[in-house]
Amino acid sequence: MDDAELRWTVRVFRDCLSGAAQQEMLGDYSEFLELHEMRQVVEGFIPRYTEYAREALEAKRFTAATSLRDMTDEELQSMSAAEKWSLLVDDPSGLDPYQLRRELARLFMCLNFDLFHDPGLGESAVEFNVYLDLLERLGTASDTAIEELRAQAIAALRGRDHRDVSAVEAALTTLREAIGRSVGLIPPLDHLFSERMERWPRTAPTELRTVVNPEIRAAVEGMNPEQLRASLRVLLELMNLEEQGRELAPLKATYRTFDDIPAEALATLLPRLSMRLGDRNICDFALRYRSGRLWAQERVNPQAWKLVPLQDKFMVLEADNAAMDLLQVSRHLTRLLLTERYELLFDPAYQVGLTYEPIYHRVLAHCMGGELSDSGALKSVNRQITRMMLELEELLPDGERPARFRDIREVIGTGLKLAPIAEER
Repeated sequence: MDDAELRWTVRVFRDCLSGAAQQEMLGDYSEFLELHEMRQVVEGFIPRYTEYAREALEAKRFTAATSLRDMTDEELQSMSAAEKWSLLVDDPSGLDPYQLRRELARLFMCLNFDLFHDPGLGESAVEFNVYLDLLERLGTASDTAIEELRAQAIAALRGRDHRDVSAVEAALTTLREAIGRSVGLIPPLDHLFSERMERWPRTAPTELRTVVNPEIRAAVEGMNPEQLRASLRVLLELMNLEEQGRELAPLKATYRTFDDIPAEALATLLPRLSMRLGDRNICDFALRYRSGRLWAQERVNPQAWKLVPLQDKFMVLEADNAAMDLLQVSRHLTRLLLTERYELLFDPAYQVGLTYEPIYHRVLAHCMGGELSDSGALKSVNRQITRMMLELEELLPDGERPARFRDIREVIGTGLKLAPIAEER
């Protein structure tokens, strides 16, 4: 799932939980987490939610299913507001307090007759921050205020023909304004529905909880100091300039060199840093052509990548080129230039070893020098090589790729004026 789809899915599930259950299952979740961190949290959330929903369904298994109190939260979510409020008219105490607050918020989202009768309203309401804001504010309202709103809604809807469009919409206008005013929203209200799937809450928390994959933490705990430093070196190769500045500033302020960082500090840093970088791979600079694992942007699904026409793939890769910073462009070209054989492009051990080679750092520094970057030559070479590498992967049979890759390395060396250096290793 991409960012918006994942956040929407969590919102739908969360909207079927009580406040206590939300805190228990999603205490580490925030829409301001990095996408891969959200995925890590949700990976643990889904099994817990599934068990919770299964137990709720089992508890209602032998009920008559003729009143709201017989319904699970998921069933309530998939019913229309018209159906639920018809049942509330007959049984005003049929919902738990948190459920009643949620139904008042959903009633507020009924902008017209069609939405009042739409069983999909529950899933679409969560797309709007005003719904989440309203639900949060209703959660702090007194029980007396909530009971007054329920009584007002029941009085307005009792005896009314739910097939009468004008009558229903007149009642909805009155009720929506009453619900909104109860939490400080002043009509007109239409402007509150302009944007979908904005991050919620609108302001990022001052501090996000650290999300760590327990498997990564366990692996790091088993490393010796040399392995910890090697892991940090690899992670640095996966970061762009902005990320390095943000993540490494505290270390640079405390330690003179990375070799001075104690093992305990590295063991704390590496799991968090690894989580922030997600599933990035040191071979992504080459895999971007074969499977859409882009270097600077969110990866493309490998199965989808296979179906994309060549010219469209080039456009995607060009957008990835444009998103690269100077360090990422330089790494991309340097690794292609210094990888001795085509098959080694996809060998993680070889690519990690390349990081220790002095020539790798000399070529990288040369690429990031003012003359190349200022003249635009670096971007020009990068674009040319992107086309050549894509055609190599898409158009050539396996047997012809090694020779073409040698040609590509020569083009890079010539374009960067580094042909002699390429043979120094």
